[in-house]
Amino acid sequence: MTIRVGILGAGGFTGQELIGIFARHAQVELVYITSSEYADKPLAAAFPQLAHPAFGNLKFSKHPQVIADAPKLDAVFLATPDDASLKWAPEFLGAGVKVIDISGAFRLSDAALFKEYYGLEQTAEDTLKKAVYGMTEIHRGAIQKAELIANPGCYPTAAALPLWIYRDLIDFSKPVIVDAKSGTSGAGGRKEKDGLGYSTVYENFRSYRTAKHQHAPEIAQELSRATGVKVNLRFTPHLLPMYRGILSSAYAFLKPGKNAADFAAAAEKVRNETFLRARENVDAVELKHVQHTNFCDYAHFLDENTGVVQIVSAIDNLMKGAAGQAVQNMNLMFGIPETTGVI
Repeated sequence: MTIRVGILGAGGFTGQELIGIFARHAQVELVYITSSEYADKPLAAAFPQLAHPAFGNLKFSKHPQVIADAPKLDAVFLATPDDASLKWAPEFLGAGVKVIDISGAFRLSDAALFKEYYGLEQTAEDTLKKAVYGMTEIHRGAIQKAELIANPGCYPTAAALPLWIYRDLIDFSKPVIVDAKSGTSGAGGRKEKDGLGYSTVYENFRSYRTAKHQHAPEIAQELSRATGVKVNLRFTPHLLPMYRGILSSAYAFLKPGKNAADFAAAAEKVRNETFLRARENVDAVELKHVQHTNFCDYAHFLDENTGVVQIVSAIDNLMKGAAGQAVQNMNLMFGIPETTGVI
């Protein structure tokens, strides 16, 4: 099977990462890439490090104005702003193309929350009903049958995935605190004027969007779905003076009657998950072990004096937090091994 793939917004961080993955994906033919910044430029000229014989003379196209601007595709990745995804996801679905959306346009099932946190009207509510939240290890069965994937945010992947592993041991009726740190590529800054560029973060460390970050309701939504409890979450993101990687520390209360042995049993249940790696202790979870990979490393520390458990996890925000997980989901959608191209 050869899957004909396109990427809208291929010049951004995630788009570039997708291109790199497709260079080593034996069952994908990348035939269409768009960018406002690099339109009409050959891929090899815009990003020499991504040049590969498999791509031939592939050039960046202008963003499509109508669906007919795009060639015949089997799947399209929308590495686009939220409003662009709201427009193009329904268009491609209507043309019979499977969609993996990497924006936040379809992650929140509550349209009112989407407006509150993203500042946009949910103008594609019929399409939203078709969206499957693409946290692969949790929703694998639904992803296999999906036409539209709402690819998770990077912070929600880092925080919610390990909390899901231990979900039966945590008292989610009590507050959950997530304290997470990301490199600048996870925070979204592409230019110095964004306040997220290297000259701003060098020799500096700070929180950002502390009062209202768009990933907070996404994390709470997925934990609530997994547990059946309305989760009260306090989420604080921080900006690291580095390019890639997220380290998350989640703090929660232990359920009565649960103990250290239960944590080992919970980790054992997901031992066969290729991209979940339990580390020996929280001090062993490091960004350098996951950078440029699709792995999520995690460990826990149980403070028996307070009944608080700390769950530390690390991912590469551009891989497991974006492009890697997106390709993992695409593989499932087309019935091929989900590790293809990402390991």
